[in-house]
Amino acid sequence: MRRRLEGLFPPIDRKRLRFRGGWFALPIYLVVVSMYPLSLQHADWVDISEQFWWIAIVGVLIGTLIGNGRMPFRRAFVSASLIGALVVMLATTFASPGGGLFRDRLVHLAILVNNWITQVLAGEAASDPTVFVLFLGASVWCATFVGSFVLARSGRIWDAVIFNGACLVINVSVALTNLYPDLIVFTLAVLVLLVRIHIVNLQERWARQNIVPSGEMDWRLLRGGLTWTAVLVIMSLVTPRVGAAEVLNGAWSTFEGPYHSVEAEWQRFFAGVSGPSRLRGVSFSDSIRLGQAPNLGDRVIMTVEAAGGHFWRAVTYDFYTGAGWRTTETDKSDKVSLPTLDRDKYDARFDIIVPHSNILFAANEPLRADVPYQFQTGQDKSYSTSLHALNRSQAAGVYSVTSMVSVADKVTLRKAPATYPDYIRQKYLQLPSTLPQRVKDKAHELLDKLTNPYDKAEALESWLRSPPFQYTAQVKATPPGRDPVDYFLFDLKQDFCEYFASAMVVMLREDGIPARLVEGFTTGQFDSTTAQYVVREQDAHAWVEVYFPQYGWIEFEPTPSQAPFARVDNNQDVGGIGGTGDGSDASAGGQVRDANDRQDLLDQGANPDDLGPGGAVVSAVRSIDPRPALGLLAVLLAALALYSGYGAHPSQTTYEFASSLGAAVPDTRDPVKTLAEVRVLEQYSGTELDVDTEESAVTAWHRAASAMLTLLPGRMLRFFTRR
Repeated sequence: MRRRLEGLFPPIDRKRLRFRGGWFALPIYLVVVSMYPLSLQHADWVDISEQFWWIAIVGVLIGTLIGNGRMPFRRAFVSASLIGALVVMLATTFASPGGGLFRDRLVHLAILVNNWITQVLAGEAASDPTVFVLFLGASVWCATFVGSFVLARSGRIWDAVIFNGACLVINVSVALTNLYPDLIVFTLAVLVLLVRIHIVNLQERWARQNIVPSGEMDWRLLRGGLTWTAVLVIMSLVTPRVGAAEVLNGAWSTFEGPYHSVEAEWQRFFAGVSGPSRLRGVSFSDSIRLGQAPNLGDRVIMTVEAAGGHFWRAVTYDFYTGAGWRTTETDKSDKVSLPTLDRDKYDARFDIIVPHSNILFAANEPLRADVPYQFQTGQDKSYSTSLHALNRSQAAGVYSVTSMVSVADKVTLRKAPATYPDYIRQKYLQLPSTLPQRVKDKAHELLDKLTNPYDKAEALESWLRSPPFQYTAQVKATPPGRDPVDYFLFDLKQDFCEYFASAMVVMLREDGIPARLVEGFTTGQFDSTTAQYVVREQDAHAWVEVYFPQYGWIEFEPTPSQAPFARVDNNQDVGGIGGTGDGSDASAGGQVRDANDRQDLLDQGANPDDLGPGGAVVSAVRSIDPRPALGLLAVLLAALALYSGYGAHPSQTTYEFASSLGAAVPDTRDPVKTLAEVRVLEQYSGTELDVDTEESAVTAWHRAASAMLTLLPGRMLRFFTRR
């Protein structure tokens, strides 16, 4: 048995038991490995004691012991993993709040971990921070043990620096508090430690080569190292940053989507902590956590030219995690079929000064934009959750968006049926199983006595806008283990707009009314000199949209700091907030009165007979066979290509000719490819082309013709000079 134990765990040679660098370097090394656990305490992620520092000390001790021994590498790390798990578990158990026996604390820890696993697997937010504390303890153990083991085994100090430094940099980057002093102390200690280890390596080399240095050699090396350390620190503070904005912007565009996905899952796994992202302004990502304090300044985000003021929507959220909100509707589409009843066209021109990724802002329900765009929508594509530019750079300049804004009055919405599609019920009645019972009771107390969804939504909106509820820009974080809506309704009663909007959505859903949370900007301040709305960072806002069958998503404002959306109590004068502002309105039944509105609704697939007298004319125009026109376009394109010197070979197919033409004239590659696809579809599919295909062919023809026409002057000059 003794031989087997010695084979598994070889004894440690006491003569080799030493710290690389000597006793002088040991305190410096302890400072290096202590900065990461200390920064975790300074970050104030959760309410913790000093167990992280003790885990680091034990990690240094075990790493040094095993590293100076003769245990094989793999066996050493398996043993260290088991020891580390035990150390982290014991440290967390001892540091847990509350009294009682150690056994009771250990059982309580196991219950919390089991609850965390259950919530995560159910797709809900895990609000208890215990597993996050265990995760942080494990990261401290890994960083300190690995660095100490490699330093003792091979004498390489860089392993310890890289592991501890990487963990520290990540913590400094994502923490909500300023941790740069921790990073500066770590950097200074590392540089001094590197100098000391270098001196030790030189001394060993000199000893092997029988070189006797002068007595002041150690001090001279140390003094030189400290001098260069100070120089490097000063240079890092005063040297301007490298201008690599384009490279970094391209890299961020590539990894932004995966990053937000990971961030959303991280926030769901560890909803009881204060991070994990530093909030500078607003980001409009796919997930938010309630209780975070955004740093909203006075800088101008954009200016908007529109006939009337409205809220500028950025994103919507459908999934309540019990700690925040997520967007789970991520289907992409080039077109959505919006509801047509009581909606007016609304045009707005945005001049974006501070872009937010590739998000295009819009009023209520966007219909189209004048830059290449794509909707993020649900499976039925009857609404959108956000509008994005296909090219990130086009979301940073000037663009126009046409929206369909609801002008339905109160009487109309009260009569809307309460029968919701199954998909809407599945997505927008979702609530976590952890929602406190008193939140449910309060919702039923306020809403059950009312008879229709509109009156319920308006009553809840008015209740939240009334005392004792008050708006304040000072956001307070939700205590660990508490539901944010419960905390706001029964304890805070005053806070940021996200709390008000979340409370209204959750309570409506509890009563069976589909609702979602919306984030964007308020109207901003109207500048009469430029006739534009100036939207600043401090205008960031969250509000509510409630679903009404046939009428779509209707806006509500539960936050007292903003005026509620105006609606009249009859069928007359239904322009309301967000109308076109030009005096036009919609008649009863939602019929539109001008050609532009009629065209918009036809683009969505509306029946021409339902659009008034002009519908039959538009229907007749749409019934014209477009194939002769497309054939003429193809002939003209071929003639232009032949005249320019790029004629088709008899053996080439349509696609081959398009490919060769695109290679010869790069500017025509994409439009010619589109024309080839349309021609093949029209000639060989045997089906009629739809409107979208026709429009894409016309657009492609104009682009290809413009590119080819630029070649004609040079081609003609060469033709005549040859003669």
